[in-house]
Amino acid sequence: MSAPSGRQVIKLYRDLLRYGEQLKLTDKEYFRKRIRREFRVNKNLTSPEDISFNFKALKSTIDRSRFPRLLEEDLDENFVRGSGPGGQAVNKTSNCCVLRHKPTGITVKCHIHRSVSQNRKEAREILARKLDNHLNGELSVENQQKQIEKQKTRETDRRRKKLQELKKQWKEREQD
Repeated sequence: MSAPSGRQVIKLYRDLLRYGEQLKLTDKEYFRKRIRREFRVNKNLTSPEDISFNFKALKSTIDRSRFPRLLEEDLDENFVRGSGPGGQAVNKTSNCCVLRHKPTGITVKCHIHRSVSQNRKEAREILARKLDNHLNGELSVENQQKQIEKQKTRETDRRRKKLQELKKQWKEREQD
């Protein structure tokens, strides 16, 4: 792999900063400062091996730039009566959210919580994930996460096999 161009590095920097703005559970200011510090420390790298190693390490993050935005005018939202465990109280209340994406026809039904507002929020998150899988296919966030997990599993398997082989060779040497 050749060293990344300056444009690729700047694009990565901007993508990471954009990603930091979307974080919910992490302090956004801390994330931004940390990214800036890392890029400042690594800006003077001259060896192509060091550059490509650092670029590859940062590039293993998930690309969320293609994640679809849900527009309210594209959604058809209904509330129907719930079902499941809970008896009469659950069967009487209309807190099950049914969300339909008009352009694609994808429908989601969510009755996880007792609250209508929580079910609405959860239904939108589920619909966004399904829409991402439908539109982006292999490049969807969910598939990218699966690919990263597969890569980690392959790497741990490779290391485990290598260690077993070294132990086996050591045992053979010790027995002789």
